[in-house]
Amino acid sequence: MILEIKQKIIYEIDGLINFGYNKLLLTPQNSEYQNILNWEIIVDGGNKELISRDQFGNHIDLISIKNNSKRIEYNVSGKVETLPNFGLIKSSNKDLPLWCYVDKTKLTNPGKLISKFYKENTFNFEDIIGSLHKLSLNIKSRIRYKKGTTNYKTTAEDAFEKGTGVCQDHTHIFLSLVRMYNLPCRYISGLFIPKDNNINLSMHAWAEVFIEDLGWIGFDISNGISPDERYVVISKGFDYNDVVPVKGIINGNFIENQNLELTIDVLNQ
Repeated sequence: MILEIKQKIIYEIDGLINFGYNKLLLTPQNSEYQNILNWEIIVDGGNKELISRDQFGNHIDLISIKNNSKRIEYNVSGKVETLPNFGLIKSSNKDLPLWCYVDKTKLTNPGKLISKFYKENTFNFEDIIGSLHKLSLNIKSRIRYKKGTTNYKTTAEDAFEKGTGVCQDHTHIFLSLVRMYNLPCRYISGLFIPKDNNINLSMHAWAEVFIEDLGWIGFDISNGISPDERYVVISKGFDYNDVVPVKGIINGNFIENQNLELTIDVLNQ
């Protein structure tokens, strides 16, 4: 499948910017199951200063923000060829050691409610994949998908207490529980095109769990499935804090308004 992706991220600035920098994690990379045919980020209101990779192998663009910018705009476009992989990604010698993916993080640290939920759920280590799918469905049933009730700072425990959230919250709760089973797992940020709806798209989140003798298995908790050729991996990390699409620091006195646009079209199947 070839997916044509167009993404626009706009920051309208009301006030004065002295200087600043943005770190962009908006570029996918080639893998066994996705081939980047072309990819481009056009910057308005800033300059590209550096391209690098982080400890997870994510592609990073460092952008310097122009003084007195009133509008910062990132126009992202490209085509990606994806292949069906049944949610399986083979491990790479470039990956971090597996034990790194078992540690708790600030956003996934379990509290009383998640710990109680952990005790209530049975996990069969003779059928790890089946147990993980069951856990994913239990989380989806327990935490209703609803926008506007959580934000990027919401922890897994906080979202669990609210009983609502979005893909980021589903993924954090899943990671919190899977790490309690001492299984390596990671947060994936990317793009996803639903089968029946290409309206109001946004970046998506899901999880991957490392299974011995298989590799990394993907679990999209919000949709109750494993990722297929409709998914494009952009970045990976321990939790959302490692994969924020646009992150940085800007010095000045201003108010910022953000507008997002995303379209994904299937060119062939």
